Order: sequence, then structure tokens, then C-alpha cells
Amino acid sequence: MAHYSLSFADAAGHLIDVEMTLAAPVADQCIAMPSWIPGSYLMREFARHVVTLSASQSGAEIATTKIDKSTWQLACVAGGAVTVRYRVYAWDRSVRGCYFDASRGFVNPAAALMHNLAAPDAPCTLELHAPAKDWRCATAMTPHQVDARGFGHYLAMSYDELIDHPIECSDFDEFTFQAGGVPHRFVISGHHRGDLVRLRADSQKICQGHCDLFASTSPSRAPFNHYVFQLHVVDDGYGGLEHRASTALISPRSDLPTVGDASISEGYRDLLGLISHEYFHSWNVKRIKPAAFTPYDTTTENYTRLLWLFEGFTSYYDDLMVKRVEIITEADYLKVLGRRLTQLLRAPGAQIQSVANASFDAWIKYYRADENAPNSQFSYYLRGSFIALALDLMLRERAAHEPAAPTLDDVMRGLWLEFGETGVGVPEDACALFSRLTLLDLSDFFARFINGTEDPDWDALFAPFGINYRLRATASASDRGGRDEPNVHTNLRTLGVLVADGGHTLPVIKHVISNSAAWQAGISAGDTMVAVDGLRANGSTLGKHLARFKAGDTLSVSYFRHDVLHATTVKVPTPKLDAAWLSVAIEPLDAESFALRQRWLTGNS
Repeated sequence: MAHYSLSFADAAGHLIDVEMTLAAPVADQCIAMPSWIPGSYLMREFARHVVTLSASQSGAEIATTKIDKSTWQLACVAGGAVTVRYRVYAWDRSVRGCYFDASRGFVNPAAALMHNLAAPDAPCTLELHAPAKDWRCATAMTPHQVDARGFGHYLAMSYDELIDHPIECSDFDEFTFQAGGVPHRFVISGHHRGDLVRLRADSQKICQGHCDLFASTSPSRAPFNHYVFQLHVVDDGYGGLEHRASTALISPRSDLPTVGDASISEGYRDLLGLISHEYFHSWNVKRIKPAAFTPYDTTTENYTRLLWLFEGFTSYYDDLMVKRVEIITEADYLKVLGRRLTQLLRAPGAQIQSVANASFDAWIKYYRADENAPNSQFSYYLRGSFIALALDLMLRERAAHEPAAPTLDDVMRGLWLEFGETGVGVPEDACALFSRLTLLDLSDFFARFINGTEDPDWDALFAPFGINYRLRATASASDRGGRDEPNVHTNLRTLGVLVADGGHTLPVIKHVISNSAAWQAGISAGDTMVAVDGLRANGSTLGKHLARFKAGDTLSVSYFRHDVLHATTVKVPTPKLDAAWLSVAIEPLDAESFALRQRWLTGNS
């Protein structure tokens, strides 16, 4: 057994002290820090944050030797307890690491607590010391002896369980609710003026909706005894990381609902989608997971071609559930789908990299996107959500004529029953699995859309649901699709350029789309635009300059590449139809398509 003691040591230096005691070490015991955290597929090398490390046995100091990037060997003998003391630098504001200053302490245990390599599956205990502040602690870890503020002793049945419970410590706001028959705690750290009454009601609806989705396969509905949301509100961050009975979230404070305002802003809708996404992971990825992740090996890459299923299907159900529990309208949801489809249309990398390969290469590409990423790769989150959407529409249309035919909801419940409740990993041959669960031969579907780079026929898939799929040209540089926009003018997207938001400064080019007008004119990522048509270019005036041109016109562009001034000419192309929008067909009114659409958007059979 390993016992850990964690103290918030130095707020100014952002340092956390950890003491690790091994009751029965082996000779020349080895301990190691994880190199990545489950749910975020990048080697983050958490050992780089270890500042100092020492060890003792029977009251005497013993030598410690670092034998690789994340492993230490202790010069100890077998038997007597060994204590290791080390200090961790905690200045990562994301959901993946550790953070500590005078306002807040956040610990992702995978980034702070080392692994006893001699007994990887042994139970663990953690003693969490309260800082000299009026803070409280929120974690889903099993309490043993804790005080009213949540500090004290916690238990974990294994190291894998230990590192799957992040710890939030601050003077946070909080509320509670019930969903799936179990208590949920929601804590919010950071300065804000949000309407927490509304956030509580909407979060409860979403959580209950997901529990109901899987309800037919589990009497308890929720796959945990309690759940904790840890939301940190900031100025400009966004993201989340799932855990077995909790999630860590980061979001702009402006995304919180405003007291007295009953409307749903795009930011609040995004926050609800994030809450929905991470909560759905409680089933899909934390329990239904690839065989490659059973168990996790946090010392090296764990390869799978199935992230389109685990991240992509979750990305499909996140916003869909917000619609199903009637927080957003049908029109709102179709707008979200239109915007996601627009992202697909605008990314040439979607025709280069299959979603299966995108999953496999997550370790070296997705989290390390560079200036050429739009031309060479595509998100398995987004493309996977399209796979789920296409499959769901196809299955629901069949179910309308064959009532016993399964829907995608039935497939998810089947996955839960076969893999989630048993702990068996999902095999890499997902085609055979999905063909069995859907009662269809999906070999062609997998070959074209998952292992290949084809796009489904969206017009044909949406038509039976009474939904029109439309394409148009991009109207402006800020146009995200999802709605009709008749007023189209030349803009940077027309030229195939994306720039950093520079305001009144000169625009720096982030991406140039392959084979676009800018590409053909020799403009590259990293170039700084100086002038267009002889007029100074900056973030506030560039759009006005470009709007004066139409297809077929030639414009002059001056730009710096490094410190050398260049000039070129760009011929304005005919705008591509790369913005999608969806609308419900009004005429003729079709009762069958209306019923089919309602069953899809409500989750009813």
C-alpha cells in the first residue's frame, strides 16, 4: 500500500509538497510519474514539474537515482517503510495539470502523485492538508476521515482510481442536485456573477437525460454513487476532462447565464454542451472504452483507432441531449449542426486523413496542430460526431418502417451492457461489432466514412426528416455557417486565408488553405500582411478593403516574410459553397417526416 500526504506549500512559488510512504518496499524500489493523463492523448511528461526529491528509510536518508525521464530508483532494502518527499511546481491553469496560488489550488493527481511500480494495483490512501486559508475541498474520491471543509484522509482501491479524482480547493460557490438516483455536487471557482439557480436546473436536466438514455440496462441508472462538477471560470479558457465520477471544466465567466436574462447566449449554450459532453463520458470512455485502454498505461502511448467512437459519439450526443431535454429549440440545434458541417466543408484535411487514422495519430497530431493542420488532418471529435449523426439518421429512418430495428440509442445501450458493465475493452474491429449491434452489414459504411475520407450524402440523409440541407458561399470572415446569409462579399476566407485576431495591428497569417487563391499567389502561414490594394491592412480595416472586390478581380498584396518585404497579386476566385445551413421544410407539411424528426430529437422510440 502507498500513502500520500499532500500540502499546499508555497502560494507565491506555486509549489505543492508531496510525501509518499511505501509500507513494504522491494529492494531498489522504483517509483514513476505518469507521462500522460487519460482523456488527453498527448505525452505531457509531468515529471518535468518535480523540483526536488529525496527519500529516507528507517530514519536515514537513502540515495535516489533518476533512471529515465519519469522514473526514480530508491537505494532501499526490502521490508522497512520508505518515505519519499518531493515538490511539484503547480502553475498549469488547464484541466490537465496542477495549479496553486493565493486564490485556488487544483490537483490532477496524475500530475502530482507518483506510482509504486512494485505494486501497481495496491490500495492507496491520501491525506490532504488544509492550507492556512478559508478554503473548502471538492473531490469525488472516497472520504475516510475528513473535516467539514473536505480536508483529511481519502481512500482509493488502486493507483488507477487514485489519479482519476481531481481535487478542487478554494472558496468556491456550489450547489447540489439529484440525477440518476445519486447526489451531484457542482462547484464553481473564480470571480463571476452567474445565475447559479438556472445553471443548476439546466445541469440537472442534462444529467438526468443521459442517465435515462442508459436506464434500461442498469437499475441504478448512474454508474457511480455520487458525482462532482469542478468548474473554473476565467477570462478566455475553455475545455474539460472527464473522470470516473467527476469532471474538471474551464470556461469563460461570460458564458455563465445572467440573472434576469432568460435567453440562451451562444456562450451559455457552449457551456451546457461542455457539461453534457464530459458527463456522457461517464459511460462512453470511462467505462465503455477501447481494449487498448484496459488497463491504461500512463508511461507510454496507448494506441487505438477508435477515438472517433469515444470522443466523436460523445460530441454528437452532447448538444443533442441539450435539445432533447428542451433547453434549446429545434432551430437552435439545427444551427449547431450547420456550423459543425461548415467546419467539415472548410477543411481540406478532411479529405486527406480518415477518422480512424486521426484517432491513431492523436498522440502526434491533434494536440500538436501546426500551421498546416487544416490541410493535412481533421478532428476525430468532429468527424466522429458526423459518423454518429449519419448512422443515427440512417438507423432511425429504417426503424420508422421496421419498428424492431435498433436506433443509435439502442446501440449505445448495447455497448454499455456488453462493455461498460463488464469492464471488457471494445475491440479494434468495430465494424463487426457495429454490424452485429445494428443488424446491418456496415462494411461499406466503415470503408467509405471511417477508414476512408468520403462524406455521407447529407441531403439524402436529412430529407426523410423534413430537413433541408443547403450550401452557400461564406459571407464574411466571421461567418460560421448554420444560417442563411444572402449578402456575400469577398473576404479572407474567400482567398483561403485565416489570420490571428490582431485588432488594430497588422494581421499575421495563421493558415493558408491548400490550392486556394492565396496559396497559388505564394502567401504562407506566418506572413504579416502590410497592405491590400495599396491600403494599410489591419484587423479593423482589412474586411472593408476586401469587400470592394468581386470574383475575377486582381488585388495587390504586400506582406513581410520574416523581415523581408514581398509583394504579390491575388486573383479573387468564385466563392466556394462552404457554409452549411439546415432548415425544416415548410411545404408540403409531411406528418411522417415530422414524426420521424420528433422521435430523433426527443429520443423517443
